[in-house]
Amino acid sequence: MKNYALVTGGADRIGKAVTVHLAQQNYNLVLHYNSSKEKAQKLKEELESIYADITVELLQINFLKDNDFDEIFTELKKKKITIDILVNCASDFIPSGFREKGSELLDKEMTINFKIPYLLTKAFASVYGKGNIINFVDTKVAKNNTVHLDYILSKKLLSDFTKISAVELAPNIRVNAIAPGLILPPEGKDESYLLSLAQHIPLKTIGNLEEILKAVQFILDSNFFTGQILYIDGGEHLV
Repeated sequence: MKNYALVTGGADRIGKAVTVHLAQQNYNLVLHYNSSKEKAQKLKEELESIYADITVELLQINFLKDNDFDEIFTELKKKKITIDILVNCASDFIPSGFREKGSELLDKEMTINFKIPYLLTKAFASVYGKGNIINFVDTKVAKNNTVHLDYILSKKLLSDFTKISAVELAPNIRVNAIAPGLILPPEGKDESYLLSLAQHIPLKTIGNLEEILKAVQFILDSNFFTGQILYIDGGEHLV
């Protein structure tokens, strides 16, 4: 019986690309979504029609509510769904800085971008005990810019947690991270926005989803590789 890959936020943007790639690699999928039910259902139907040998299970979870991930994974396991790849891709990206007051945004960014991968990692290790975890962080974790202060703080924590959990969960679970740079424009922007930003990074160009998927596959194929952050960013983290 083939095992499953769970991709959080797997119906949109980078998460969707990773989901499709894993389907192409013949993995069964647990496709997580929050409010994107129609997108998730459509993607499930498309993948199961194209790749007849795979199964796609939909999993709706609102990460801003209290969730018992040990219980969720245990219920999946009872249904003969063995997850051996966990991709923490769901993310929330909101500009903020020192001028914003209050802690509501910080709580939200910390919950979605750090606390949920933290809890999922611990539950995955407890219930399944072996496999691969891939966390999506951001090239900005290497810097100290404050344009997206709350977001970056949460991703910096996830970056450090990647290394900590890689040590703790070895040798049965490998934990790595991917730090994208100029890959997809933020909502409301287009490719020209990314191209203008690219003039300030070493390679002076933008990346694409294929570069991200190469990194995903490299991690999965490389059995002597853990606790690393792959910067897919044209050298942006260096400057």
